[in-house]
Amino acid sequence: MIVFGSRGSDLALTQTRQVAQRLLAATGEQYRIAVIETTGDRVLERPLDAIGVKGAFTVELAEALRAGRIDAAVHSLKDLPVEAPPDLTIAAIPERADPSDVVVATATAIADGEAGLPLRPGVRVGSSSPRRRYAVKHHRDDLDLRDVRGNVPTRVQKVARGDYDAVLLAAAGLDRLALDLGALQRRALPTAAFPPAPGQGALAVECRSDDARVRNLLSQLHDESAARCVQAERALLQGLGGGCSLPLGALVQPVGAAFRLQAALFCDSGAGLWCDRTTHDLDGLVQELAALWAPLLSRPLRGLRVALPRPDGRGGALAEALTFAGADVEALAWTRTEPVAADESRVHALCKAAALAFGSPRAVERWFAVAGARAGDGPRTTFAVGDGTAAALRSHGVEPGVSDGSGGEAMAAMVCQALAPGRVVGYPCAADRHDGFERAMQAAGREVLPLPLYRTSAVARPPAPAATPHVVLLTAPSLAAVFAASADLRDVPCAAIGETTAAALRAAGIQPAVTAGRATPTAVALCLMELHHERPSTSPA
Repeated sequence: MIVFGSRGSDLALTQTRQVAQRLLAATGEQYRIAVIETTGDRVLERPLDAIGVKGAFTVELAEALRAGRIDAAVHSLKDLPVEAPPDLTIAAIPERADPSDVVVATATAIADGEAGLPLRPGVRVGSSSPRRRYAVKHHRDDLDLRDVRGNVPTRVQKVARGDYDAVLLAAAGLDRLALDLGALQRRALPTAAFPPAPGQGALAVECRSDDARVRNLLSQLHDESAARCVQAERALLQGLGGGCSLPLGALVQPVGAAFRLQAALFCDSGAGLWCDRTTHDLDGLVQELAALWAPLLSRPLRGLRVALPRPDGRGGALAEALTFAGADVEALAWTRTEPVAADESRVHALCKAAALAFGSPRAVERWFAVAGARAGDGPRTTFAVGDGTAAALRSHGVEPGVSDGSGGEAMAAMVCQALAPGRVVGYPCAADRHDGFERAMQAAGREVLPLPLYRTSAVARPPAPAATPHVVLLTAPSLAAVFAASADLRDVPCAAIGETTAAALRAAGIQPAVTAGRATPTAVALCLMELHHERPSTSPA
């Protein structure tokens, strides 16, 4: 006989019963379930992140294990603190259920034409999760976000009776309960836009570390593949020093012999840091990401005003990362992108090429616009520089190889390593591109077919910032001349991304205050920290 401890909610009891019955089927071991009330079950009048207890749904179960009142406890893994006590152990992580988030809403609140979160503007959306609330803020600032507490059936009932128009929930909980939603609608949220909590969809069966008999029994339920993925997700959470209330989404999934990590770390404004990469070195990627993101949690750029010239004035992921770090960012439309008429014979050649390489999200969008249905013809290998370019490809159903470094040289190194000599690489690109990729490929004896699809040009009258910035951040060599000609910004320090942009500034007679060696948003934010900390405390007029 094994005694399982469980919270008293419908979902907790269902999960515990399912695990116990699987154990009975696998080993013949009989079971009993003991219900234990937790702090999270008792305190319902405050949001979870305001309770102030780490492991609000797990502490009392751990105490019951230590006291010998129960032999094992079944947890939703996402509720377990990442710091494992030495006297307790996770003996089994069974096969993982659907890890994604879903929205449950009234039929009148649903708007299927809205990308990502299919809700009409202004509807009342309930969630107790800071991660979900901040993710909604990021994607939709036109929704009425409200806190909601109670177990899963209670939250669904609150929508049914009109207290809320919609609630955000874990798909796994709804599936395990097999709830009848009646007239309510359920829609899945894409994990690329709404990465789930680390470990979501997985169960953890905990027991005493020194109970060899129970550990051996529970090991019959362990799924090593699921465990590998969720352990990496929780390692990222631990590397960021966070608990269950840290607004981190992280999902690891196997992709052949590699792993894809989708992650987002949000702040209360809705700004976020993003990662979507496929790697064979999962542990290395997790460590790298934790090292990059952790310094930004303290908002080290708070108070720094950054002018960010960007094509068409769209700040993108870079502006968002700087905002997350506390900067006040103003994107400026100093340049614009214009389509270039495509050479039809070259388009046809690229559709037949063994591989395609992309250096920017704009190149991706122009390629699919020009090639149309032919863009997906035939099997080919696809490469990308940076998470933004990779995300643009994934939005078209293409899973690329993503270079670890930035710039064309890094992509060339990846292509040469992954692709056999003699195979032609198509290169949708800008007409006024930097030639680093092509030069590196030529030096390696590889053939590249460039296809110019757009160009970037300076606007006639570049707008000035609304307030004098502390720094102007330049992302491309073409912006150096515009900055040099700007009388309003003559005395403002500038920062450059990449040595090519820094060289263009020096050629224009301007010495950049700092230069970021990599083009990743987090690397740029870390570079600006140096300038921010050296800046005098007085602000410019």
